[in-house]
Amino acid sequence: MKASTKRALSLLLTAIFIVTSLVIYVSLILPEYENVETLRGQLTSKTNLYNNEQRAITQVQNLIAQYQGSARLGDQLSLVLPSEEAVSSIMSQLNAISQLNSIKIQGVGIEYLPIKPAATSLTSAHGIGTLRLDLKLAGTYASFKAFLSDMEKNVRVMDTKLLQIDKTGNDNDDSYLFSLNVDTYYQSSK
Repeated sequence: MKASTKRALSLLLTAIFIVTSLVIYVSLILPEYENVETLRGQLTSKTNLYNNEQRAITQVQNLIAQYQGSARLGDQLSLVLPSEEAVSSIMSQLNAISQLNSIKIQGVGIEYLPIKPAATSLTSAHGIGTLRLDLKLAGTYASFKAFLSDMEKNVRVMDTKLLQIDKTGNDNDDSYLFSLNVDTYYQSSK
């Protein structure tokens, strides 16, 4: 075989190899590459969907946590401003405060004041009711001062409206009679 024939045959084989490579590339590799690009796009969109749903789940969990916090806040608010008069609760609280401070409750009068309308119609309460308590107490000035301080720190809102102090018995005794008007509030459903 001549060198020119070998060269021609070599060029022919190289051309066949290049054409075969192009046919394989076009018929086998190019469709699979497009398939890979499609799958990459699907992976990206599913990853974005997963991340979006993960953020949504996190937001829902945060809202649930906030709602549970507001439910506890609502419970605390109902202690501060109950949905009814709860006179027995008021008396129980005053009795505990007076015993804690060595003050004797000698008398209690209760007056229902007019209901103030609610400032907004967005609440279930129709207004704020007020109970005025007329308390007659006996004890020392220091114990009465501690009684007022504890009443101020009490969970239920109580406002002192009127205070009168009278000395009892002899001048050597440190006992006083205290007349006290206290307003406490509740949510009215009427």
